[in-house]
Amino acid sequence: MGADDLDAETLKRLKREAAIRSKEQDFERRKKAEERKKREQLQALREEYEAQQQKREQERLSLLKKQTELRARKKAENDRLNDLREKNIKKRHKAWRARADAEIQHIKEDQAAEEERLEEAIAGARQRKADRQEAIRQEKMDKQTKQEELDMSRAEAEIERSKRRDLRAINRVDQLKMEARDELESFIQNPYPVPLKQVLAGRLRPVPTVTELLAAYKDQREDLEQLEKEDIPMRAQLCNQSIFQYVRDIQMKAEAERMRPPEPVAGDLLRTVGKKKQAPTSPVRRNKKNVRN
Repeated sequence: MGADDLDAETLKRLKREAAIRSKEQDFERRKKAEERKKREQLQALREEYEAQQQKREQERLSLLKKQTELRARKKAENDRLNDLREKNIKKRHKAWRARADAEIQHIKEDQAAEEERLEEAIAGARQRKADRQEAIRQEKMDKQTKQEELDMSRAEAEIERSKRRDLRAINRVDQLKMEARDELESFIQNPYPVPLKQVLAGRLRPVPTVTELLAAYKDQREDLEQLEKEDIPMRAQLCNQSIFQYVRDIQMKAEAERMRPPEPVAGDLLRTVGKKKQAPTSPVRRNKKNVRN
């Protein structure tokens, strides 16, 4: 039984090993079949991919060929259109050039006519201006001649009036001298307390007239207004002077141009003092004093 059992165990083991080997062989066979199938599928896919790639390449080549042909046709069409455009441009340019030349020629003719008209107008204006200036010059010469004649006649009349005035003055001086001599002789023969005319006339001083005083007042008022409105620092800077020197010059100029009132002289003051010291006496009093003595 032991041997039988061992044999059974061996058989079972052998069977199991055989089953395992059979399964392994089946597995290997299936595996190889699957690998072969996969290789076949991969080969089929590769062939299909290559076919597709070849088809795509052919399609790409055909497309490139078509595009090249289309580009060539388009280029030819563009060249034809460009040639036609160039011809039209040259034609239009030629027509424009002709119109432009005609317009330029017309403008030149108009410009020449305008310049000629302007030259004639300028020449006429210059001639009129020359005639007008000549007329003004002639008028000025006539006025100057008349003025010279008037000045000559005025000078002659002034000389004549001056001579007559000098003669009157000489006659008046002679008359005054005779009157003074007669008055002095009369005073010597018959003294009286009334002062002589020549003594009174000797005390007279020349005084300005009202017109001169008003003119001087107006000048001083205008100078004062101008001085009030004047920018003294700026004027001093423009005159290259200091402010004090500029003000001093203005003051000296005003003092020099100021019209002063008449002032008494030393002789009049002495005579006034002498009269205060010696009271005047009448001839009646002097005769009374002489009678008493």
